[in-house]
Order: sequence, then structure tokens, then C-alpha cells
Amino acid sequence: MKEESLRSIQYIKVPRGMRVESGAFRLDPEIMLPVQLRPGETRLRAEDISMEAIVSGMLTVIAYDEAGRNTQYYKDFVMTVDPTLPEELNKAAIAKEKQKDYDFAEELFLAVYHLLPQSASCINLATLYSYMAVDAADRKDGEKEDECLLKAKHTLLDGLRRFGENPELLAEISSFEAYLGNLEDAREYLERYMECAEEGEKKQEMKKLLQRITIQMENDESIKEAYDFIMLGENGKAITAASGFIERNPGVWNGYFLRAWALRKEGRFSDARNDLMECLKLGERSGDIYNELSICELEAGDRELAKTYLETAADLDPDSLTIASNLSYLYMQDGQYDEAREYLEKARFLSGSDEMVHSLIAEYEKATGEKIGELIHEEIVHDDADGGSSDDDAYAAEIAEIEKDGIPDEHGCCCGHHHHGEER
Repeated sequence: MKEESLRSIQYIKVPRGMRVESGAFRLDPEIMLPVQLRPGETRLRAEDISMEAIVSGMLTVIAYDEAGRNTQYYKDFVMTVDPTLPEELNKAAIAKEKQKDYDFAEELFLAVYHLLPQSASCINLATLYSYMAVDAADRKDGEKEDECLLKAKHTLLDGLRRFGENPELLAEISSFEAYLGNLEDAREYLERYMECAEEGEKKQEMKKLLQRITIQMENDESIKEAYDFIMLGENGKAITAASGFIERNPGVWNGYFLRAWALRKEGRFSDARNDLMECLKLGERSGDIYNELSICELEAGDRELAKTYLETAADLDPDSLTIASNLSYLYMQDGQYDEAREYLEKARFLSGSDEMVHSLIAEYEKATGEKIGELIHEEIVHDDADGGSSDDDAYAAEIAEIEKDGIPDEHGCCCGHHHHGEER
């Protein structure tokens, strides 16, 4: 948009007879004036030259070439011609934003921000970029989304550079960082906001946000601690850490899952199953939960329910090598070779070089007398709509291990958007 807009500008000498004077401003005949070409035109005609076209050209330069040699002169020119122009442009920009004419809105907001820099115009521009990012996300354009989010952040940081410890900007950038999940940065900006903001309703709202972020960060640490204890084999400590998290957050599934994992590894299968059921009651459905449930039921002697849980896990996570291998293993043990072959082929498709897969193939061939030939590639189509992991927390980890009974199991836990407000 920037290059296209600047290409629509042509420069002329100051027209004879032009008068623009007010206060300290005087026309400089040595400075060429930018003129906005009409849409679709590539050449400037004499009849196209007007004060409106000149001001329009100047606004484009102000928007996209703020550091230009003559830009300050153009700013003074525009403000002399019409001191109310920033307000009019801002209204037009808001209207274009609502119509989702984002390119035009961006040029207008940029012109306002550069013409009359204020914290409000900075926030308006950053908010536009956030809306553009959301629109790009809706269109599955990840590259454009990232570009717009980066523009929003750079705009807010530019505002802090221009205006210093400005409460409105600090509140905005803290909310923006929280939206992105950058909790440490969000907390830092909020603490700076608290130091300079006046008491009032806005400050009370930001205090609540700071409290939520602090609690979230503390909870993330608790989740990480429980996970790390499990990885170190210190299951008792993991159970204690997860229990503390559950006490503070009884409505969050992650704590129950981690405690169930540690309980299962301790051989406390009934207690583990209770926690896993609590995850389901809280609305979380993932292959990891059902995989753990299958292990608990297997240890309790209910092989059919164990296989049912693994089937559900496979539906939720069709790309899990571990789950496909586990199902193939169980079906082979029970002599259900057609089912075993189905999941063995899936496992082989996901990773034909995996040692466990090779072992299962050898076991299948020995048991059935069938020789499994070359890998037949098939497309595994699945819908993630029901099987996506939760975003409630910002921590993710995946591990795979081989249990003492020879069945591998896999776990992934996700721990941890707030779109910053509009100020017009």
C-alpha cells in the first residue's frame, strides 16, 4: 500500500498566484508540492491541480515518509490550510475501519498520527493493526497476521519513545502483550503503568489484569514444577505440586492431568482414573487423557474398555504414533489380527523407521504367518475440530516413554487472548 500510494504522487512547482500564509508559515517557492493523481491516472493534467489534490498528496507523504526532507514543511502547510483536518481525518479513518477498508484506514490513521502525534492517535493506529491481524487470522493468512501484529507492537513502542511513560500507552501495550501471551512483558508494562497512572476506574481495571497475570504466571510455574518432577521420576513431589495447583485452580484441567499421570506412574490406578475423569468433566478431551485412561483400565483388568479408550484417543489424535502402536499391540495380544493390522499400518505410515513399529511387524508376521510388504501410503484425513488442545495455559510439553509392561505411552500437556481496547 505504501509504495502504491507514493507512486500516485507527482510533484509540481508552486503554482503562480498561490497564497498560503498564517502566523509563522510562509510558502517556499523552492519546495516542490506533491499532487495526488486521480484514481487510474498515471499523468498529471493541468485541470487536476487543485488545493484539494495538493493537500491529499501531502497527506500521503506525511503518512508514509515521515522522515522525508520536506515532510515537516508539508505538515505546516496542511495545518495552515485547515487546522481541523486531523479531527476530520480521524473520523474518516474510523469509518473506513468499520467498513474493513483497512488499507485506506491505515493511510488516514498514519497521516493523523504523523500530522499531530498524540497517544490517542498512536493507540488508534495500533488498534487498527490489531483488527487487521484478526481479519488475516480469519482468512488463514498467518504471514499477514504476524505482519500486522508486529506493526501494532512497533506503533505502541514508537508511542512510548515519543511520549515517555504515558499511562494510556502503557495500559494498551500491556493488554496487547497479554493478548499475545507474553505475560512477563505484560506485567512489566503494567507495573510501569501503576507508577504513573492516576487513581480511577481504569487503574482499578488494570490492577485486576495485573493480578490475573501474576496468578497465571505463578500457576504456570506450578505446572512446570509438577511436570519437571515427573520427568525426574519424583512422582510424589509431582503429586504434591499438582495438588497445590488444583487447590488454587479447581476448575482447570491441567492440574488433574498431571496428578493423574504421576499417580498412574506410582501405581495408584484408581486415583489416577478419578483425576482423568475430572479432566473430562471439565470439558477437556485429548488423546493423552484417553491414553492414560486405557493404561489404568488395562491395569484394572478391563482390556475391552482399555481398547475403547485407545480407539477414542486415536480418533482425537490420529497422528499419534504411540496410540496407533498401543492399539496394534493390544489387539495382537488378544488375537484380533485384522484390527491389529489396521493400526499397525497406521503406525507404519506415521513412522516406518520406528523400532517399536519394526518389533510389532515382526510379532504380527510371526503370529499370523503373513508377510507385510512394502509400505502402502494412504492419506489419513481427520478433523481437528473436536480434538484441539486447550489454550487456557501457555505451557506445552511432549514426552514419549516405554512402560514396564512394554506398552509405550505419550503425553502432551498444554498450560495457558484479550484484544486490547479501542480508544477513540
